[in-house]
Amino acid sequence: MKGDKRSSPNKIYDVAGAAGVSLATVSRVLNHPEKVKPATREKIERIIKELGYKPNLNAKGLASSKSTTVAIVVPELTRSSIAGMVDGIAATAIRRGYLIRLFVNNSSNSDNPVAEEQELWRTVISSGVDGILYINDEIASEYIDIIKSANVSVVLTNTVCTDYEIPSVAIDYKKAAYEITKEMIERGNKKIWIISTIKKYAVNDLKVEGYEDAMREAGLESRVINVSGKTYLNETSYYEILKNDHPDVAIVVRDSMAVSFINVARQLKISIPDELQVIGFQNTKYAELSRPTLTCINTPIYEIGEVAMDLLTDLVHEAELEEDYYNDLTHTLNEEREENNIEIHKNVDYSIVWRQSTK
Repeated sequence: MKGDKRSSPNKIYDVAGAAGVSLATVSRVLNHPEKVKPATREKIERIIKELGYKPNLNAKGLASSKSTTVAIVVPELTRSSIAGMVDGIAATAIRRGYLIRLFVNNSSNSDNPVAEEQELWRTVISSGVDGILYINDEIASEYIDIIKSANVSVVLTNTVCTDYEIPSVAIDYKKAAYEITKEMIERGNKKIWIISTIKKYAVNDLKVEGYEDAMREAGLESRVINVSGKTYLNETSYYEILKNDHPDVAIVVRDSMAVSFINVARQLKISIPDELQVIGFQNTKYAELSRPTLTCINTPIYEIGEVAMDLLTDLVHEAELEEDYYNDLTHTLNEEREENNIEIHKNVDYSIVWRQSTK
């Protein structure tokens, strides 16, 4: 016969019972004290101290068959933006008591990317992780079905998709593009182009939408130029475009593409920023290495990683409460969820970093 885990000393049940609150409230004090009313938090913290209760991550994993491990799925490791996000995720994982496993998604290079993606998800989920942070440029409709069928929590990290049920953390790409375009219009520029990618990406579509809204409001003509994201290909396209014409301002959806645009312009003797101003959209290492240095929308990749990991652990914790304590907490947990709903879509603040490529 299994022993009653409530009878063991110094368990979370004892703390909850002594404080007259639910397990969810005690757990929230341990993981997110800022979300608990000060009086309740102080009472629970006092009882935790009196009872000498200490959370045991290993015991938690054994008792609930959870690994206290999350997976990070990335498209590649060479991008500086991905490295920055992983750093933010790792720092938060340590703080929240989780280990991380890294999986590289090569499905875009496959002859059958959907099948490759499905196999990757099977591998990730079978590894026994509690949740998944998914970093990718684009979420195809076939991948949405895969994500929604996963039996663990998933958070899109610096990625968006058309299905609002899937949690995500990013910046407001549309607003950022709108604001930088409007700022350049207010500075007296009329001929403003946006350079995006031939391959369709949801985040780039949002940037184009924001740009077009600002141009439309100002009564100006939009021009969207789509090129390859690969430098050795897009430079040829840039040369063909710039040898005949150039804008006052070019807003480019990636820093690496913006830097190659600057390089071609300089080869054609177009002065940066006197004749042509260029703005990037990430603020990666390329922006500071560029000559002249590149003005950018600063996407705070480290903070995005932190916020995404925090959101994922919140979702994992909520799922554990529902799974492990449902019979005991049906009433109190539902009440608390109504009071403290987890916001599953988080926009991280961005900024503009002005450098030499603009006046």
